[in-house]
Amino acid sequence: MSKIASFSEMLKFHFGSKIICPDGEDGLLTYIIFDLATHKVTHIGIKQRRLFGSTVFLPFDTVVSATGEGLKIRASRAELAAGESKLVGGVILDEKSMVENTVSSRRGRLMLVAVHAEDGELAYLAVHGLRQGQDTLLKSENVIDIATGYIRVQVEGETLNGLPTYRPDNVLQREVEEVLNEKIPLHIDLKGISARVLDGVLYLDGNISSSLRGDLAEREAMGVSGVLEIKNRLVGDDMLASELAMALGRDPRTRDLPIGVYPRLGVVRLSGAVHNGQQKAAAEEIARNFEGVRSVLNDLVLDPKADLLYVMSSAEGGESEDKVPGKYIRHTK
Repeated sequence: MSKIASFSEMLKFHFGSKIICPDGEDGLLTYIIFDLATHKVTHIGIKQRRLFGSTVFLPFDTVVSATGEGLKIRASRAELAAGESKLVGGVILDEKSMVENTVSSRRGRLMLVAVHAEDGELAYLAVHGLRQGQDTLLKSENVIDIATGYIRVQVEGETLNGLPTYRPDNVLQREVEEVLNEKIPLHIDLKGISARVLDGVLYLDGNISSSLRGDLAEREAMGVSGVLEIKNRLVGDDMLASELAMALGRDPRTRDLPIGVYPRLGVVRLSGAVHNGQQKAAAEEIARNFEGVRSVLNDLVLDPKADLLYVMSSAEGGESEDKVPGKYIRHTK
């Protein structure tokens, strides 16, 4: 039974990627060794960078993470140097490994191997050359045989053409930025958005003026061919205002105080009145430590008699006279 996991959660092994130890970088990923019966990674082969450095083999559970930015391992540089250099048993794959489609007899070259992080079971292969002018992402269910330096897959032509395209991150990064820049409603939000592509996965981080615009950014980016997945972690000002207002209302130091919350791309202005300096400091502390807040402008005024938030005052505010009776927390424009 195939497992369900997103591509972003996989370990992505790029041949030739740098090895990152807790105490620094040392070596390049050269080999991946699979168990033939289970199609699970058992070891990785690392070519040390030092002069006359040998290739050492470490067990799979040494791997902490693996992406296009590098492969992090638990072993120190000294432990890596003392690693086993004797070739271990199993199916060995490297950057020269061939991938053949038995349906068409067309061959390609293995580019990337993605496995489940918990046990190393094969999940995806990225292959160059199975389709004319495109790199292809194949699921493990398409694999019918693995041997040292050689993988056989079975994919019908129509199915093959419908498989995801695997494209370089720098190309996807450029096209995603172009798409977001061309969408006029997003122009005021761009300075708050961080869009980063890694292994075909787009990570949207930062702040946006509304949750609806966050959904719009995701939809536009998903139209870029080769984007395999989107991790949308944008924080909308509307949700930020609502959730921070509730946090202020729950904290005993600021409960029932007339504090207005006005975010603008994560920069939160606190407006209204509090009874003393300790409450003013507490409100700012709560806001600064709240997830999604980039910075805080504390415009709260001290008023020992304050018990209302003056909703008719300007957003730039801090006024201390009520214009419309009643308590109200204004969130955002």
